[in-house]
Amino acid sequence: MARKVIDLMIWHPKGDIRKCKISYLHRGAHKNLKTIKGTDIKKLEKGFLILKKGTAIPYHRIVKIECGEKLIWKKGEKG
Repeated sequence: MARKVIDLMIWHPKGDIRKCKISYLHRGAHKNLKTIKGTDIKKLEKGFLILKKGTAIPYHRIVKIECGEKLIWKKGEKG
């Protein structure tokens, strides 16, 4: 589901990935969470979000997506 939301923010005319932040599980980081900006994204692949630095983040590790001040998606929540 995270991939669909990110894809929508990239390609939909009303979406703006530049305003988004994506938080994901990252062992060793403070509270095991790390957050990136939407502008850090290079491309979306089948199982991974690829960053411009070359880092590959598995979609299942993404826990929330925020755009501006609005929570767009959170893992485990329906709707």
